[in-house]
Amino acid sequence: MMRSRSLSLLLAAAALLMAASGAGARIQIPFTLKVGYTSSYDDNILKYSARDLGRFETNTEPAPSEVNTTDDWINTFSVRLYQDFSLSRQFKFRPYYSGRISVFAINSIKNTTSHYVSARLSWRYRLYLTAKYFYLPSYYLRLYRDRDLGTYQGAEFDLTRPAASLRFRLPPYEVEAEYGREFVYYNNYFTEYDAEADFYGVTVAYTGFPRLDASLEYNFKVSDNIGFRQSSTVYLSAAGEDSEYGDGSYEEDRYALNLQYRLPLDSEWDWSVVLGLQRSLRYYQSEQSLVEDPFHAGRRDRRDILETAVILSPYYELEFEARFIYDLRRTDSPDPNVSAIKDFDDRTIEFTLTYQVF
Repeated sequence: MMRSRSLSLLLAAAALLMAASGAGARIQIPFTLKVGYTSSYDDNILKYSARDLGRFETNTEPAPSEVNTTDDWINTFSVRLYQDFSLSRQFKFRPYYSGRISVFAINSIKNTTSHYVSARLSWRYRLYLTAKYFYLPSYYLRLYRDRDLGTYQGAEFDLTRPAASLRFRLPPYEVEAEYGREFVYYNNYFTEYDAEADFYGVTVAYTGFPRLDASLEYNFKVSDNIGFRQSSTVYLSAAGEDSEYGDGSYEEDRYALNLQYRLPLDSEWDWSVVLGLQRSLRYYQSEQSLVEDPFHAGRRDRRDILETAVILSPYYELEFEARFIYDLRRTDSPDPNVSAIKDFDDRTIEFTLTYQVF
C-alpha cells in the first residue's frame, strides 16, 4: 500500500510540474526545475544466473518466482529541483532535491521510487562542501527461502546512504573526496541479511582537452552483516538452493573511468558520446567454514559495468539521451555451486528526455 501511494504521489507531482511550465515562462520562478522521462528495456530484472533463467523458462524452480517475466519495459519519471543563493560575494549555498519513480510494464512488484537531497556550500567556485542523503525504500530483490518458516518469501530492503564530500576545483583539474555510511535493512523475513557499511571515495577529473572530459574514481567500502547471528543454529542450504544466510560481511574496491567527448559536427545541435567503465572487487570476510557458510566462505566477486551513450541537445533546456548498459558479475568460490548460482549478465537499453521547465 505504501509503495502504491508513493508511486501515485510522484506521478501526480510530475504531471503538475509539466503543466506549470507554461506559467513559468510568464513569471519569475526562484528555482531551477528539470523533469525527465526514461523508457528502458532490461533483459534480466532480477539479475538471475543462467541456471535460474533456465529454470524460470522451463517452470522447474523450487518455488515459482513472483514475477511474470524476467525481462521488462520500464517507464521512469524524474524531477530535479535546486537553486543557488548568494550568502556573500564569495559564498553560495545550493539546496537540491531529485526524485525518481520507475514503473514496470509487466512486473509491478519491481516498481521503485528513490529520493536524493543535498546541501552544498561553495566558496569562489573553488571549494565545494556538500552534505548528501539518498533513500531507496522497499526495493524488491527476489524470492528466498525463509529458514524460520521453511517457506519461500519475497526479499526486499530499504537503503539509506548519508554522505559528505569536499571538492576542490582548479581548472582544468577537480579533486573530490567523499565519506559516507550505508544502511540496508530487509523485511521481517530476512533480518539476518541486514548490513551497515562505511565507504570512502576519491575522484579526479580533467577538463583541459578541447572536447574531452575525463574522470577517474576509486571507492573503498567495508560492509558489516549486522543481522548475522553467529550463535544461532547453522542453516545449511539444500544443494543448489540460492541463499544469503551466513556472514555476508565484505570489503570492496571499486574503480571507474568516465569519458565524455563533444563531437565536432557542423550542426546547431550539441552532440556528445559517453563511455563509462566500472570494476568492483568484493572480498567476503566470513570466518565460518565452507560447510557452515558455503555462499560466503572464501568467496570473491568481480562485477563489471560498461555504459555507452549518445547525448543530443537541440537547445539549452532540452536533452535527449540513448544509453546501453552491460552489467555482469563473476564469482570465485571454493564451492563450485556458488558461481553457477551467483553469476549473472544483465543488459539495459535506455532512452531519456530531460527538459528544464524553469
